[in-house]
Amino acid sequence: MRSVPTVLLLLILLLSPVPSARAHEHPGGSVDRAAPGAVRVETSARVEIILLDDRSQIRRFERTYEVGLGSGSGFTVSPEGVVVTSTKVVRSGLDPAVYAANRIFAEYYEQKIPADFSRHTLGTGDLDFRLRSCYPPEGSNSTCIATVTPVVKVFPFLNPASPEGLPAEILKAGDSPAAPAVLKVTEGGGTLPTVPLATTFGSQVKAADVLTFKDRPSVNVTATVEIAHFDPPGALTLLKDDREKLLALLEQDGDGAAIVDDTRSEVVGVVTSSDGTLHVSPAQDVQAVLAEAGVSAHRGPVDVVYETALAHYHDRYYSPAIPVLQQVLKLRPDHAVAIDHLREAQKLKGTPKEARQRTRTEADEKAGFPSFSAWTIGAAVLLVLALGSGVYLLRRPAPAKPAVDAPAAGPSPEAGPTVLDRGGPREEPPPGLPVWSADGPVIPREPEPGERPAYCTHCGVRLGPGHRFCGYCGHPAS
Repeated sequence: MRSVPTVLLLLILLLSPVPSARAHEHPGGSVDRAAPGAVRVETSARVEIILLDDRSQIRRFERTYEVGLGSGSGFTVSPEGVVVTSTKVVRSGLDPAVYAANRIFAEYYEQKIPADFSRHTLGTGDLDFRLRSCYPPEGSNSTCIATVTPVVKVFPFLNPASPEGLPAEILKAGDSPAAPAVLKVTEGGGTLPTVPLATTFGSQVKAADVLTFKDRPSVNVTATVEIAHFDPPGALTLLKDDREKLLALLEQDGDGAAIVDDTRSEVVGVVTSSDGTLHVSPAQDVQAVLAEAGVSAHRGPVDVVYETALAHYHDRYYSPAIPVLQQVLKLRPDHAVAIDHLREAQKLKGTPKEARQRTRTEADEKAGFPSFSAWTIGAAVLLVLALGSGVYLLRRPAPAKPAVDAPAAGPSPEAGPTVLDRGGPREEPPPGLPVWSADGPVIPREPEPGERPAYCTHCGVRLGPGHRFCGYCGHPAS
């Protein structure tokens, strides 16, 4: 009787398509990896204010105002709803109590006072004294008592859109308007799409895309992308023409926008405008603020499956992309980018625009064998592995120490699933045969420069860097 790994390898050779020479190559400048995790952030305050009038008898005049304070862009870095934006978006420096004082005083005393954040005067006399006493801070002679409640809303890129947004709290804000700020969604997190966040800005970053939302995301309001270039590469300075374009963009509620590296399609920083100047906070600063806030950036199962589909989609292999995109929508039915790509893939499937796949399944079809979808093949392999592993283990001697039952290296379930790579072009296993972790498919990264590729000594399949077990036969990598 053949061993299970041998049977599994034969099944792979029979059913798996031959990977394209450009498999998992993302076109330069593509922001598709990051677009699902882009968000809009809006901050406001709810002010409950009481005006006291004691001229003849004490009267209480109460009002509640919703005061807009700031808005901008940001991006989600964990499925639970950890969001990065700029401090300017969440800490505008405006005092909502001053705004409320102007509103309530103008209404009660019927005075022409602008509804803004400035402190005004009525000249001299009793009303002017009362107006000045209405402004914060409160004291023993204050004529107004205000209670301010901050309100932060995150609007993810979903379809259908979230009309009210997701409530969030500020975990960490910086000392300057341009510094990164960290938010945490308090309701509605768990499976939100995320962006791939780089560890550092990188010395080779030259061409980039700035990803922002000018308004709340919806079917009609998609992300705005502006091209930018860093000169010299790896520096935080932009070309003059690009600076002018970005300043105009950020003035349209774009502060806190993500900078996506063209080469690696990773978010490498946050850009903000302040006093007519652009400020770039590199990825290492973002990572540091996340650590200070007690959270970390990581991807989720939705992102892993989405990127598997994205590889097929960008290579114009629409047929195998369709079932994987459908799997994304099973995990997250309102994934806006997956919905759009699925619609396009179904439209282009079988047309001249679809890349011809030179696969084993095509040859088998000519010989009379049935075809299998990528997802069906993956399920078949997993089924064989699950059923056969018991027989294989019964035939092999009992080990002195139980081996860890995991088909591929990865974090513990408590830490949550993550994509194993932190940059570099991606290479996937043959379509339909992803490497699986305890939490689902995991896409291995390419070896770093100078890092020698490793191969399974049992079945000969190439191992992803850091893998402790072969993703195909389950044999220990060592």
